[in-house]
Amino acid sequence: MSENKLLAWLDFPNGLIERATKDENFRKKLMANPKAVMEREMGKLKKGAKFPDALEVKVIEQPKNVFYLVLPAATNQILDEEADMISDEWDVTAKGEVFVSHLVN
Repeated sequence: MSENKLLAWLDFPNGLIERATKDENFRKKLMANPKAVMEREMGKLKKGAKFPDALEVKVIEQPKNVFYLVLPAATNQILDEEADMISDEWDVTAKGEVFVSHLVN
């Protein structure tokens, strides 16, 4: 995998955020149907890129007076079928960061 391709994937969420702050129509579509919009945008980086069917995608607006810190599920809270989905579709690093390996390769 090329370094440029990896950087494009790592910057993908920031690109969505930047576009949503500048384009109100895009923001509304992203809020209304985040999975479909993100898959369409991912397809620009790799044709046919999709999230796993069982994965729920949420986009939330952060109020000015609130800071969100999103933590991954505790290891003992992941159900067996979720673990199977993750191992089949995602590479999970020791630090709990999720990387969409099947989309980049």
